[in-house]
This record gives sequence, C-alpha cells and structure tokens, in this order.
Amino acid sequence: MKIYALVDCNSFFASCEKVFRPDWAEKPVVVLSNNDGCVIARSAEAKPLVAMGTPWFRVKKTAEREGIVVRSTNFVLYGDMSRRVMETLGQWTSDVEVYSIDEAFLDLSRQYQLRIEEGKSIGRSLAALGRQIVETVPQWTGIPVSVGFGPTKTLAKLANRIAKERPDRLFGVMNRKIRERALKTFPIGKIWGVGRKLLPQFERLGLKTAWDLSRIDPLVVRREFSIVQERLVRELNGEACYGEDDPQRKNIQVSRSFGTMLTDPADLEKAVATFAARGARRLRRLERAASAVCVSLRTNPFRPDLPQYSPSGVVGFYRPTADTVEILKGVLSAFRSIYKPRYAYKKGGVTLMNLVPAEVAAAQQYLFDEEPDSDSPLRSDSTSRRRRMDLYRTVDHINDSSVSGEIFFAAEGTDRPWASSSEYASPCWTTDLDRVPVVRAD
Repeated sequence: MKIYALVDCNSFFASCEKVFRPDWAEKPVVVLSNNDGCVIARSAEAKPLVAMGTPWFRVKKTAEREGIVVRSTNFVLYGDMSRRVMETLGQWTSDVEVYSIDEAFLDLSRQYQLRIEEGKSIGRSLAALGRQIVETVPQWTGIPVSVGFGPTKTLAKLANRIAKERPDRLFGVMNRKIRERALKTFPIGKIWGVGRKLLPQFERLGLKTAWDLSRIDPLVVRREFSIVQERLVRELNGEACYGEDDPQRKNIQVSRSFGTMLTDPADLEKAVATFAARGARRLRRLERAASAVCVSLRTNPFRPDLPQYSPSGVVGFYRPTADTVEILKGVLSAFRSIYKPRYAYKKGGVTLMNLVPAEVAAAQQYLFDEEPDSDSPLRSDSTSRRRRMDLYRTVDHINDSSVSGEIFFAAEGTDRPWASSSEYASPCWTTDLDRVPVVRAD
C-alpha cells in the first residue's frame, strides 16, 4: 500500500511577495503575468476582489480603490523560495518528487510499511506528521502550505484541495469511509487530470462527482476514452498507477511577449536565440534530445489597426540533439525563413519538438557522423559535438549556481530590447547581496 502526501504552497507567488514585507501580511496582493499583462496569482485577501486572469488595465482602478498591492512576476525570487521549501520537506522523507514550483509529492510508504503490515492504525501518526509539516514549513521559510494524504497521487491531490478549505490546512483520505464521503461531494471538474475538454464528455454521461467517476468499470473507460482515463478511475479507487516520473515530454516551448513591439530583425534574432539557449538547457537538464525546432512569431492581435502576421517555421535536425550550437543554427535558419519586414512583432517562441531520450540519440549511428562541420543545422561533426557537450555541462553548472546566468551565447546579445516590462517587480531578496534585508537596532 502506498502513502502519498501532497504538499502545496498556498497562493505561492503572493506568499513569496509577503515574506519580506510583513506590512503586507493582511493586505490583498496580486501578481501580474509576463509583461504585466493580467492577474495570475492572488493572496487569500485578494480573491474576493479580483478574478484570476483579469487584464491588469481592467482592475487597476479597483486595485487603487481597495488598496491592493500589485507585483510583477519575479521568478528568481520564486525559484529560490521554492528551493527552500523543497529542502525543508526533505527532512520528513528522502522520496520527495517536486511536481511543480509550488507543490511536491512525499512518498511516505517506507516509513509506515511495517505498521501497515502489522495491521496497526496510521491515522493519528499521519495527522501528527501533517500538523508538523503545516507548522514547520512557514516557520522556516515564511510560506504557508496545505497537506493532503492519500493512497494514490490523485487522491492525495484531491485531499489537498479539500485541505485548503479547512482551518488546519490538513486532510486525508486513507480511510475508506472518509474517502467515500469526500468523493461523493467532490466536483468532477476539480479532479486532477479532468480538463476543460474532458469535463463536458463526463457531464454528458451524467457524471457529476468524483464518486460517480470511480464507480465506472475502468475497462469501459479505457474503451470509451483512453488508458489515461482508465488510470484516473483506478487511482480514485486507491490503486496507484502513476509512478515517480511524469510522462516524458514530447515538446519543450519557450515563448515570451515582448516589452515593446519589435520590427528590427536583429532584435528579434536576439530574442529567439535566447529562447533557443534556454530550451537547450532544459533539454540537457531532462536528459532529452530534440529532433526538430519550430520558431513562431506573432503581431499584436489587440491592435487591429496594424497589419497582422503569425508565421511559424520548422527545421529538422540531422540527428536528435541537445547541442545549443546546433539548435541555434536551426532556430536562426527557421527565423530567417519566416521573418517579413513592415510588421510589428509582439511575441515570439521556440518549440523543441519530438523529444527522445539523450542516451537513445547518442547510441544511434548515422551515416555522416564523421563529416566535418558545415553551416547547415542538419549536420555536425561527432567529435566537436562531444567536446561541446562537455563544455555545456560546465557552463550549465556555472549558470545553475548563479542567479541570472553569467555565461551566454553572443547570438543572444548583451542588450535585451525585447525584455518584458516589470514595472512592479520586487527585489530579489534572497539571491542578490545588495538587496538582502538589513535590520538595524539602535
């Protein structure tokens, strides 16, 4: 029997903003998306006042009237605070799976295996552990959390959603009777894995709650939908189907809205080159290789007075790669094939496509492996490729150890005319020595 705890940070981005501003403790705080576009995070105090996803210009007057604190996204701060939370969780188990920047699954099965085999109750022990997590994480990091316990990841996620509404921020569905009561009142649309496309299909079948879905024969669900939904039903019935690893990604996308509309091709090249370098770094971190790359551009759809153009171009690689040099060649080649002057571009993106495991790509033999380097993105000498991968490992280590990434490619440029505007950004309190809070006592 598995025992999972899903620990989720409450209103994470807004909570990070409050940690070093105690005067904001009781104030409503909202965080804006890239380019200060719309609201993507709200503190508990702000939720009754501002709807998620609302464009900032529409709520600006409301914010001024209600005294809402507004912040631009600060992912350097959020990333470091997330690291601190995850390290804190490691004291309760070594099996910590970081699911996202603000949540993690703790596999507690080993700790309780003997007690389960002996038929002993674990309810009180889990409750005590949950209270310890809820109290310790905010004490050590300043970030409040909720904890949900379940025999599967889906049930732990469900329990966590319920825990967020409870004063103690703690709930478990390890007990069958408690689990049944929870499933009967839990809306099917809030189940982990039931998205906007799937929800109408379930509703047409008369399914309204998690309990309704759990009562369907898993094989029927597989026949009518897919194996993914079959696993969902089995998970709701306490059968663990999801392992420690997420399904392998098929694509990686890096895209941004530009701070200002761009027309200069040199500025656009710097932007897509930066996206390509970031994507290649993610590839190596995931130990994957890309078979092709897609570059996309878009004008501003909210400016109908301007000409509209949304092109995309794809370049395939001679062999799957995580080599930044090869990816940059492909990206710049694709960009030059789709760029047209006389348009003002507002957004760009790079998608690394058809990913395969890095060891598979390395093991495959190719007819022209020993051909010398050329200007084509489709071919690269194997010896120089191996040397570059050794170099990337060193560069990635240096950049991972720094705050802003000290080493970058010349194609990315030293200036960032495309950078997003962040009018309301907070300081990087925990990673910038010049901004570390100072307390003076007279």
